[in-house]
Amino acid sequence: MKDNSDNQIFEKAPLRDRMTVYVGVFVVLLVSWFYILGMGWHMNTLPFVENKMMNMSMDMEKPMSFLDTILMWMPPSSGSWILSDFVLLFLMWSVMMIAMMTPSILPMLMLFTTLNARNKSKGKDTSSTLLLLAGYLMSWVLFSLVITLPEYAMHKSGLLNPMMEPTHAYFGSAMLIIAGIYQFTPFKDACLTVCQSPLTFLMNNWRDGNLGAFLVGYKHGFYCIGCCWALMLTLFALGVMNIMWVMILTIFVLFEKLSYKNPLLFRRVAGYTFILWGILLVY
Repeated sequence: MKDNSDNQIFEKAPLRDRMTVYVGVFVVLLVSWFYILGMGWHMNTLPFVENKMMNMSMDMEKPMSFLDTILMWMPPSSGSWILSDFVLLFLMWSVMMIAMMTPSILPMLMLFTTLNARNKSKGKDTSSTLLLLAGYLMSWVLFSLVITLPEYAMHKSGLLNPMMEPTHAYFGSAMLIIAGIYQFTPFKDACLTVCQSPLTFLMNNWRDGNLGAFLVGYKHGFYCIGCCWALMLTLFALGVMNIMWVMILTIFVLFEKLSYKNPLLFRRVAGYTFILWGILLVY
């Protein structure tokens, strides 16, 4: 006789377990979006770099707090970069990726929580869902480290201004077209398929223990990077700290991963839109 407990995989986890995940995700989103919105507000309310620098130095006798330092940082408009500039640029990308990519992992977190509850009911070891989230976000932090150096090169070559906006239409156009073309590639299709199939991924990659949960999340994060890295290039076309576009991309990534019924149509529409947008940008 078949064990009915096998069917429990699709039942909800206990409320306490689900609330723990929801609260953890909420805290991550609250902190990360506070940083992104704060930094974006400082940039968008000070359109000229000179005004920005003047406001930062109004009171030379009163040192800025750490929070003010990270929220009011801008890439140097001239001269050499120092270590703190690289650190703050890396921090900006890390927090932005956490803010943008956390919502799309929520379905997998809830499924992992359900599987944990199922294992617990069978007397098996369980692992932390929040460590799965930590592993996933760690992969995006590493992506942020990788993308920090190209942005530095873009600033030094004059492709981006201190407001982190493109200085040449052709550069922005190229970023949009690359993002559009990537939507049609087999690599995009393979990575998106994994991201849209959390149950299959967990069944094929399950590891016991808290370290196992972290490594599973870490591995899943790299599939998501493979799926979404080209979308991040559009930030260089429309402004790295363009808050409206950051929000739109966050929603886009979430809906792309949830487009189970017609994923190919969704990808094609997005791909053609980016390509057409890139072409129109130079005309």
